[in-house]
Amino acid sequence: MEDNKITFQKHLLICGKTEKERKTYLNDVLDACDLEIVRFPSMKSFDDYLKLVRTKGLFSPFYETKGKYNLNQIFDFHIDWIAENNCLFVFEEFNKADERFRVEILRIMINILEVHQKSAVKIIASLEDENKLISDLNEIVNKTPYKTQSEVIKSNLQIIAL
Repeated sequence: MEDNKITFQKHLLICGKTEKERKTYLNDVLDACDLEIVRFPSMKSFDDYLKLVRTKGLFSPFYETKGKYNLNQIFDFHIDWIAENNCLFVFEEFNKADERFRVEILRIMINILEVHQKSAVKIIASLEDENKLISDLNEIVNKTPYKTQSEVIKSNLQIIAL
């Protein structure tokens, strides 16, 4: 599953070596990217993620409400927003985030990208080691009538091993 040619058609995991080397490689990749970039600094949990989504306005409400939308509503709106927008979400040192959050956000993004190949948001994340994450994803991503869970991951996730 390792391939060093980056097309931004898949989610991207940058793995291995040191944090400094991953950061340097990530910055080089981002310099060559022509997509809008949204950085998610030190995300630890879904609450952190959704608070940043709310702050940056990365959702499109499909109904009006009095007052503010709660985090569950924002999450629902954000899922639709992900499918309709083509930008790059950047998670540096993703291994420091809560394991449940890492697996769930990647599951959601992979499932959306499988359905909306050209228009979905992509993730680029750096982390020490991808093995446990990939193993966990193999158990929970949606399979399709034509692809196994493993094939869905391979077709939507690119790993760069430094």
